[in-house]
Amino acid sequence: MSGAALLASVIATGRLHEVGVGSSLEEVDQALKVDFIEVIDEEYGTLRRDYGFVELYFSGGQGEWVMTSGMVELHRLAADEEGMAAEWCRDMGVQFPEYCSWSELREQLSRTPDAPEFNLRSQGGYLEYRAPETKVSVLVVEGEEERDDCPGHGDVWSLSLG
Repeated sequence: MSGAALLASVIATGRLHEVGVGSSLEEVDQALKVDFIEVIDEEYGTLRRDYGFVELYFSGGQGEWVMTSGMVELHRLAADEEGMAAEWCRDMGVQFPEYCSWSELREQLSRTPDAPEFNLRSQGGYLEYRAPETKVSVLVVEGEEERDDCPGHGDVWSLSLG
């Protein structure tokens, strides 16, 4: 599967590999087979899972963790020297390119059943396309930057769930 196809699915459903806000930690463990770093803050009852360029956030406590939000940080792939994209391809069957343009993602969305409508607002150098019905936001680089170690003009910076 292409990265753009997965991202279009996330936008249309609010779910990443069948998990989303409200999913238990066990459901996430069953769905995502990628290595991660886990940080627990027991004082505040939060847990963060960093899967490279995907981060998921949970609240609750031991045995009761529930996903509250997540982020697909595509900007990390532009300078991917750690093999994050290769790991997702190997472990999850999804091929992410170094960059993903908003126009490419919009084209993929046009072929996606039940693609949501977007609200648009400027976010200081970025355009935020928010799909209220699925609670997904897409940040797109608005400035005139060229592609290099970061996405350039018109490229997707990140997707946020929740």
